[in-house]
Amino acid sequence: MVKIYGRWCGPNWTNNENISARDYLLRGGSFKTSCKDSLDCACRAHDEDCASSELGCSYAGDTRLLRVANRIVRNPLQKIVNPRRYLAARLIRDSMSLSRLTRAR
Repeated sequence: MVKIYGRWCGPNWTNNENISARDYLLRGGSFKTSCKDSLDCACRAHDEDCASSELGCSYAGDTRLLRVANRIVRNPLQKIVNPRRYLAARLIRDSMSLSRLTRAR
């Protein structure tokens, strides 16, 4: 229920709404709506992955989002050029690292 970044990044934050990805999909929502940048698009893809199964998010989906976030964090210019995006990427990277531990492989 927290917006972290863009239109798609945050727990139960889907397309600028406080709604789970699964509920968004069941309501007829589309994962084709635009995103802000590569991090937001990765969150959108993660939301689509989480919504596509009754079991929720997958290890593979968490890993894909973690990789995008990690690329941003590892780029030293991001801290200067876009500090908000950098901090969001760090938070997402760290939370996905933990979330993956709860997923079946």
